[in-house]
Amino acid sequence: MSIRGGQLPRLAMACWSHDWLMRRDAPQGEYRSLTRVLDELCERGYNALRVDAFPHLIAAREDSAVEDRFEVPRAGEPSVWMHPRNSLVELATLAKARNIRLWLTSEFLHDTQARRSFVRRPRDFVNVWSQTLTLLRDRQLLDTVVAVDFCHEFTDPDTTHGAYRALFNRHPRSPLARLADWTKDAERSAEEYLLTVPRALRARFPDIAFGVSVNGHTEKHIRKLDTTELDFIDTHLWLDDDPRVGLMSASPLALSSNRFARGLQTRVAALAWRARGTFWLQRVEDRIENLGEFSRLRRLQPVICAGYVRLASESQADWRWVREVSESIIKVSLSQGMSALITAHHARPRSAEFWSDIEWHQAVTHLILTGPGR
Repeated sequence: MSIRGGQLPRLAMACWSHDWLMRRDAPQGEYRSLTRVLDELCERGYNALRVDAFPHLIAAREDSAVEDRFEVPRAGEPSVWMHPRNSLVELATLAKARNIRLWLTSEFLHDTQARRSFVRRPRDFVNVWSQTLTLLRDRQLLDTVVAVDFCHEFTDPDTTHGAYRALFNRHPRSPLARLADWTKDAERSAEEYLLTVPRALRARFPDIAFGVSVNGHTEKHIRKLDTTELDFIDTHLWLDDDPRVGLMSASPLALSSNRFARGLQTRVAALAWRARGTFWLQRVEDRIENLGEFSRLRRLQPVICAGYVRLASESQADWRWVREVSESIIKVSLSQGMSALITAHHARPRSAEFWSDIEWHQAVTHLILTGPGR
């Protein structure tokens, strides 16, 4: 039975993005044992997990060869060797045993074979996601997947790398990539992806919701396009998306290479929230209300699967402030009828101090699963 016309279930979600695989061999070893971290996820009351599925690495090459060992470079750190096919099956198996639903997405990270460069056209997105979902279906694990965001923050040059040149006739690494205006041709090209990809995937996998995520830069453009084939729109909402909030919270310091400056920014932002929090929250409320109205008009389900607070330094973070902001935005989102939400960007084993506050996670996941909303 297709999910079209229905509602996504209530989902209290953590977003582990690509960390769950990229950091399994990190010195800290936060994700080395998926069994342990998924047990911790359940202990904190979560029933859903948003992860990067690496579909461009799971899919067969153009010559039909299937590989499962890839080297993924990291800036300033040693490369990571990983096995995405076996790892995704392992994750889905463990998640299914714990009744955790998977929300799949992909940032199409660069690997030494440049596989993301081959995901260019709408049919390429359909192909890599079809092969990924078929892998899970062949293992009787497809019912663990509740939704697929076919491209993390679609049209962002970092995540739409292969398709970016076809969409905008510009190189994705151009310093002006995010600043240039969209042409009518770019709008028509982007619209083809929004219509073709979810329609083709839904025909093959009717029990999964298909949509796309957007950020503050891409949302205004996506809203102009035909979204009739999307089941949901995932808006990544950050407190400092508003330039005035960013200025008051000293966001430019977060770009500094100076550790003291980054730590200072985190503290300044927390103090500014306590001084001007009512104003900041009103700005967020206006945006969420606007998102809710847009979604109702387009018959889309609005969700927030990434966002809230950016931290320049976790080691010097005011975690009480992070909790306050997250709770405030969640309550506003629930009042607008959203049923699928993250608790906080830092709800992950990697952020050890925040993750260790078990009671807070339990309280907020309970709020999402039982609070107001449709």
